[in-house]
Amino acid sequence: MRSVVILAGGRSSRFNMNKSLFQLGRETMIEHVLDKVPGVVDETIIVVGDPRQGKKISTVICETKLTYDSIRGYGPVAGILAGLLCAKGEYAVVIACDMPFVNPSVIELLFSLAEGYDAVVPRWLDGNIEPLHAVYKRNSMIKACEKAIENDERAISSSLHALPKVRYVSTEEIKEIDPDLRTFINVNTPSELENLLQKSV
Repeated sequence: MRSVVILAGGRSSRFNMNKSLFQLGRETMIEHVLDKVPGVVDETIIVVGDPRQGKKISTVICETKLTYDSIRGYGPVAGILAGLLCAKGEYAVVIACDMPFVNPSVIELLFSLAEGYDAVVPRWLDGNIEPLHAVYKRNSMIKACEKAIENDERAISSSLHALPKVRYVSTEEIKEIDPDLRTFINVNTPSELENLLQKSV
């Protein structure tokens, strides 16, 4: 069984609202992500910061599990932990809600490489990684996130360093599936959203 954990609990201070609900074309950003994942996962879990966020997001989603950050305001490590604790799959892909062009074939590739590893994480040629577009072994990552929180380490890299076996996948390999690497496009500011609105979705 495979799970997807979509992180939608960020404060989105530059948007003055939860950016998962911003319109990109005819749908909100989180709906774009939800549209892409059903064919490659068996269950979908959305993690929000608190019940107030959950109530708002519930207006645009249906029949999707909703859970809350394990520690409010802690950051993505707490969100990942909450989502994985709710998940049933042995492996789960974690995706940020602001990645509206996530590619199902890329997700399938990451899952296909996960056997025998605690995580499969895309890595750019400059060494930067995409931990919010990665597949994790549920039990291993739960322990790593719990350890990071216990040590008050908020960077996802701290959890990754606690995992015994991490496989990094070059973005050059991923280009064979997604030549423009659109799957990694994320929206951080209203101006970036405006640029995307001027392109086809």
